[in-house]
Amino acid sequence: MAETLSSEEQIPLRWQKATRWALISLLSSLAVSALIGIGIILKGDFGDTEGKLLGTTITLGLFTVLAIPGTIQLGRDRYYALAGTAVVSAILAFVLMVVAIWSDGPFESEYLNKVMVTVAVVAFASNHVALLLLATSTSRVIRGISMATFALIGGISTTLIISMWTEELPEELGRLVAVFAILDVLGSLAIPMLSKLYRVSAR
Repeated sequence: MAETLSSEEQIPLRWQKATRWALISLLSSLAVSALIGIGIILKGDFGDTEGKLLGTTITLGLFTVLAIPGTIQLGRDRYYALAGTAVVSAILAFVLMVVAIWSDGPFESEYLNKVMVTVAVVAFASNHVALLLLATSTSRVIRGISMATFALIGGISTTLIISMWTEELPEELGRLVAVFAILDVLGSLAIPMLSKLYRVSAR
């Protein structure tokens, strides 16, 4: 009788190694960011350069954490297009944010700000979906809730990006986006909880 491979053993070795290195890099960047931030705070001299360094440090920590779901999915060799988009967009958003922070007139370039926010929205949305996909389940109900939540994430992200570039957001559409956001939060919390309950009840 053939042995059943564990989920880790089924993942190609190259992706296991890539994931380990990626996670080590993420943890290292967080540690460096924390040390830089602590050093600036203890120094107590918040000049322009120190402020930009602290902003860069916070941004690095933020987008490092944001990219974790996409990195994990790449390590599992699943949802490759989504995971790749999640990681690349998070890196690009970080680079654009750093450029904006260190430019002569921080955040004064309207075009740069719009591109930066667009990429950041894509990074958040794609990593959000990648995170929810970690809670796998064979239940049709949970899959239905997952698909509805993914659609909400896509709808909210698209609306925000279009509204930002057109600089128009009708009040009715704003209220609809707020409703979608609440449903998105509800679905995001329900999916892992229901997946856990389903696995427990199936035993």
